[in-house]
Amino acid sequence: MSLRTDLYADITGFLVAKCDADPEEISAESDLYNDIGIDSLDLIAMTQSLQGAYGISMDDERIGGIRTVGDILDLAVSKIEIKATA
Repeated sequence: MSLRTDLYADITGFLVAKCDADPEEISAESDLYNDIGIDSLDLIAMTQSLQGAYGISMDDERIGGIRTVGDILDLAVSKIEIKATA
């Protein structure tokens, strides 16, 4: 599996477990707040989970700009790729 696919599965799994989201209704375009119903604490928990699982760091400013599943996916992929080249 690819990094992007693995991350998407992790993000979707988190949203299903924490927010009781329907995995069939989650897409990269899904708005985390309006479509899925997470709150800011859920977003922090999700980013902390990803940071711990992948050994990356995400700054608060970037996390604050996340609106969609695709946004968190893109941020995590970019951080992992930067870490891999460092």
